[in-house]
Amino acid sequence: MSKEILTKTGKLQKRFLPAAYFDSSVLIDYWMTEGMELPEKDDFTSRVMKDNEPPHLRVVRDILRSKIRINKVVEIRKKLLFDEVKVTPVFSTISLLELMEWEAEAAFKQIASEASGAIFIQKKSKKEIGDYLKQAMEMRKDESKEQKKNRRKSFESTGLEVLMSETWLNGSFAAAHGLKGLLQVDIVNFSLTIDKVWAEPSAYAFLQLGIADIMHILFAQHLGCKYIASFDSDFARVKNIITEETGMDVLTRPEEILAIL
Repeated sequence: MSKEILTKTGKLQKRFLPAAYFDSSVLIDYWMTEGMELPEKDDFTSRVMKDNEPPHLRVVRDILRSKIRINKVVEIRKKLLFDEVKVTPVFSTISLLELMEWEAEAAFKQIASEASGAIFIQKKSKKEIGDYLKQAMEMRKDESKEQKKNRRKSFESTGLEVLMSETWLNGSFAAAHGLKGLLQVDIVNFSLTIDKVWAEPSAYAFLQLGIADIMHILFAQHLGCKYIASFDSDFARVKNIITEETGMDVLTRPEEILAIL
């Protein structure tokens, strides 16, 4: 992977850095920690809000931040956003799609828990959440048609508009904030023939890796990445075999990602 740098002469030149492929499990954690790389505000308004915050929320926030993995992912964000790094972190279209799926479910559950109670919504399966989201999308389509038909203009967003914007991954926000520091790559000239399946990928299937995990490995290999990073326990279980088959180093902990940055 190439990276443009500004030399002392003021000219742009490219240098090639080894690439580290981030699968969806790493991408989701990276997305979740957006904003945590910044120092907490200590102005008057922030102090007043903190003082009036329910104590149980502060306890939960402290518990979440005490998790080593989350803290280490925040360090990864800081490194990628503010420091010079030795590798190019990349993510593919399949990682992005899985992030979109996770974001829609997580955001809808959060909104629904505020509206109807957390216990009720947490019991719902992914398919049931998908049904709710489909209903919301169809209702928004009908609403939009009605607005165009009646030529009604309003500066205020409807409830359906807000719901869709809160659950649908925003590309502009992703590029400027949530996924800043990472390079999105297209997968082109990739083929997966029957002969190829009977070779290397068959071992992954035999070892019970899911199809998405297998595709992450194949995409990373196709892109010529030196590293592939995943927090999925399946990757930790078969990391030696992946390295033997592909030559890529498998990073399964945030500390390992930090070490190569």
